[in-house]
Amino acid sequence: MRSVVFAPALVNGGVKSLYAVCSWLRRFGESQIQPFGAPGLARWFAHDCTLFDHSYEPDLVVYPEVYQPEFDASVYHLCFALGRHNEIRPHADLVICRSPEILHWVREHAPQLRAEVIVPSIDRRPFEYDDRRKVEQICYFTRLDKHPETALALRARYGAHRVIEIVDCSEREVAERLRQAQVMVWRGHRREGSPRPPKEALVAGCHVVGLEDDMRPGLATDFGVKCQSIEELLEAPECLFGRPPPTIAERAVVRSAREEERDWATLVQSLALEKVPA
Repeated sequence: MRSVVFAPALVNGGVKSLYAVCSWLRRFGESQIQPFGAPGLARWFAHDCTLFDHSYEPDLVVYPEVYQPEFDASVYHLCFALGRHNEIRPHADLVICRSPEILHWVREHAPQLRAEVIVPSIDRRPFEYDDRRKVEQICYFTRLDKHPETALALRARYGAHRVIEIVDCSEREVAERLRQAQVMVWRGHRREGSPRPPKEALVAGCHVVGLEDDMRPGLATDFGVKCQSIEELLEAPECLFGRPPPTIAERAVVRSAREEERDWATLVQSLALEKVPA
C-alpha cells in the first residue's frame, strides 16, 4: 500500500500526530509527507519521515480537517480530524477522530460519513521524567489562541522568574522545561481536539492545572488539578509547590504511542480488505 500524508511544517497542534501516522504506515509500503501551508518538512521535533517525491501514485491519502484535498475516486480518503476547525467534506471515505468529542461533532454535521475514534497518545520517550529535583516554576504554553492573558496574570502573581512561557520551541526544549518545572498550567480552546501539552507535562512529572472544561474525558485529558474558575486556576500552583511529582502510576494514564500504532495497524489491515490495494 502506498500512502501520502498531508501535514504542515509549522509549530502547531496535530503536526506530530500526522508525522507519526506517516511513519507507522511505512509498515505497509511507501509513505511520505506532502507539506501544505509552508514548504519542507517539520524540523522542530525528531522524526524519520521524508518529503513526497511523486515517484508513486498513492492508494491512500491522510489529511487533517484543516486541509482536505480531493483525488480520484480510486484513492482512499482518510480524514484525520485532529480538531474542530473545518467541517468534514463528503469525499472522505473514513474519518478518524482524535477524541470522543470530535466524533460527536462529526456525527452531528456529517452523519453519512463513517467515523471512529483512535484513542490519542504521545511518544513518551522524549518527555519521561528522569527523577531530577524539580524547581518552583510554572510552565505555560503561550499562543494567541491559548489565552496569553493567563500567562500575564501568572507572572503578576508569582514573578517573571517563576513563569516559563513555552512558545516556538523545539520538542527537546519543551521536554527539558517540563522536566524541570513543578507545575504546568493549561488552557485550551473550544475547537481543541485532544491536546498534547497536558499529556507531555504529566509524563514529564509536572502537576497539571487546568479548568474543568479543558481537563475532561471527552478530550482524553481527564487528569490533573481541575479548577472551576480562573481565580482558582491562578491560586493552584502555590498549593502544589514543594509537593512530590506525580507517581509512576499517575503518569501512566497517558497512552504510549506504541499502543496507538497498533490501532492504526489494525485499521490499515482492515482497509486493505475494502478499497485500498494491499
